[in-house]
Amino acid sequence: MDQPLSVFTPTLGWRLRVAAARVHQQLGSAGVVGLLVLVLAVAKGYAAWADQTAHRRALQTTAAEPLSAVLPAPPAASTPRVRWPAAADVPTLLTRMERTAVEQGLGWPQADYRITAAGELPAALEVRCALKGPYPSIRRFVTALLLDQPTLTLREFSLSRANADASQVDAKLVLVVYLAGDVAEAAR
Repeated sequence: MDQPLSVFTPTLGWRLRVAAARVHQQLGSAGVVGLLVLVLAVAKGYAAWADQTAHRRALQTTAAEPLSAVLPAPPAASTPRVRWPAAADVPTLLTRMERTAVEQGLGWPQADYRITAAGELPAALEVRCALKGPYPSIRRFVTALLLDQPTLTLREFSLSRANADASQVDAKLVLVVYLAGDVAEAAR
């Protein structure tokens, strides 16, 4: 007796299982995990793109509003103004420099200064000095000067020792303090 052969009609679920088995056979477990991570990364990237697009649209709709309604007012005078010393304050500046060196325990054997008049650059007091003492004291001296006078700059700074074992350091400094106004006006 002839029985009709049953015809198997594959279902969608069966086809997906077969495709998954073939992919697993070709890629292995690590490949399947990598493929899943790739799919998740693409989904996350799409979600981020959609959020960014929505944010841009929201910004475009608020672009018609004036900026003063959207942005906060800028803070008034957020940075303090630096007071530049006047040319008449030069003796006081020199005294404070020498006193700072003595307070740090440094020898102040010589110091020369000159005042340059204002031209293209502001007027300036240039002090050339030689100091002698331990390095930490010289460092504290320079730090104290920079904190005391914001318009002070170091133009030159050189250190030397008599030998590698010496604790005393000879420092040669050229300090410049920029002054307010013109030197000729202060002399009048």
